[in-house]
Amino acid sequence: MLVISRKAGQKIMINDNIVITIAEVRNGQCRIAIEADKDVKIYREEIYYQIKLANLVGKDTNVKAVDSVSDMLKSDKVKLNDKMEPTPEAIDVEVDNSEKTKKIIIKKQNSNGS
Repeated sequence: MLVISRKAGQKIMINDNIVITIAEVRNGQCRIAIEADKDVKIYREEIYYQIKLANLVGKDTNVKAVDSVSDMLKSDKVKLNDKMEPTPEAIDVEVDNSEKTKKIIIKKQNSNGS
């Protein structure tokens, strides 16, 4: 991981097709602007993991089930940081199709990754 410091108005280049501009830094928040080709998918982390989870569950699972899993991820049982956003290092999501109904197993991993 590369960690660099930037001031408002400064930019970061990724390859030849992505430009990240620091738009504003205020009250502990950093607003960024991202310029990229239309085919580059850009998501906030929490949205990315919700999409990934929905894809794991599959098309035939109803919306209520996905919503309940999303709520579970945000609950104290799986609260992973102060914003309650799951990270791939902290959870393991598994879909069990062996029974008549799908069930989603979410296991909080130990800090050592197991």
